[in-house]
Amino acid sequence: MASIATFFNKFCYLFILILHLGCFMFTTAAVTAGKQKHDTRHLLPSKKRKILPLSQPTSPSHPKFKTHKALSSSWHFVKHLFSAKSCKTAITAATTQASPQSTSTTAEASQQSLISLVQSDPSFTDPPRKKQPESDISADNFPLRNDIFPCTVCGEIFQKPNLLENHQFTNHAVSELTGSDPGHNIVQIIFKSGWPETNDFPFPTIHRILKIHNSQKILSKFEEYREMVKSKATRNTRRRDERCIADGNELMRFHCSTFLCELGHNGDSSICSQQFCTICGIIKSGFSQKLDGISTLSTSWRANMSIPDDIEREFRFMNVKRAMLVCRVIAGRVGSDSDDEMDKTDGGFDSVMARGESELVVFNPRAVLPCFVIVYSV
Repeated sequence: MASIATFFNKFCYLFILILHLGCFMFTTAAVTAGKQKHDTRHLLPSKKRKILPLSQPTSPSHPKFKTHKALSSSWHFVKHLFSAKSCKTAITAATTQASPQSTSTTAEASQQSLISLVQSDPSFTDPPRKKQPESDISADNFPLRNDIFPCTVCGEIFQKPNLLENHQFTNHAVSELTGSDPGHNIVQIIFKSGWPETNDFPFPTIHRILKIHNSQKILSKFEEYREMVKSKATRNTRRRDERCIADGNELMRFHCSTFLCELGHNGDSSICSQQFCTICGIIKSGFSQKLDGISTLSTSWRANMSIPDDIEREFRFMNVKRAMLVCRVIAGRVGSDSDDEMDKTDGGFDSVMARGESELVVFNPRAVLPCFVIVYSV
């Protein structure tokens, strides 16, 4: 009997201890929840309530409210304590029964997912594509923008500068000056100014005046020769020539020659490549270096007299026509054919004056730059 009383006392002590612990835990949780609700209510717009003197206290800090919450929490804890075992047993049984089926289902789902990743549907698979070679922008058929050289006249594109230069030489070497162009009247006046007004020498008939578009290469050679003459004149301290030092002693001279093609006819700006078409050859490549000096005259009339009058009649079968070149000439230091000390090979003179100072013979073809072509007939 004493053992039963001892066991009952221990059970009561244990029950009271568990009850107090449960009350403490649930009271703490309730207080925390109340604070959260209180904070939430503070965030919402407050509503004024009328408090009656006989109403029950609603503040959580009131002693009666605390006692009621503690008893309610203890009762819920006792119910939870007695129902926890049965719930745990039911959950364990349900898990035990459903575990084999869910495990098998999960395994089957994982297996199906793995198969679907490894063996994709062939109907959605992209067909095999042939690997295309990478484009090479540096290839000749795909030139870069800095390797493109357009013609400023016709717009044709070239991939090399020498091709563009040849194109301009051939297709855009000359352009006709019309009557409304100021340059046309100036060249016409210069051409006719040296022609004598006599019945024996009637004025020539000008058919067209063409402006020569010299290439940059020819222009560079002409300017380089000018600088060379200026430098040589500067070093010559014995005979100082101010004109040579200033601009190389540049003069305007005339040179008459023949051509075979229809140069500049009907606005055609191209030149031919015939071997005996002298004017086109001079426009394209300059004067020949094989010549023993290049003859230039002071007036157009004297230049015209340098070619026989019957040359057109004798070579009519070749369609020979005459034309006058208006040229810029770097005369440099000029000698005279009557000067005994003159020797063109010693390098002392750059040109020679002959025929009573009307003909100027230069020894370097770079010294003559043709600027205009006058197609005329007498």
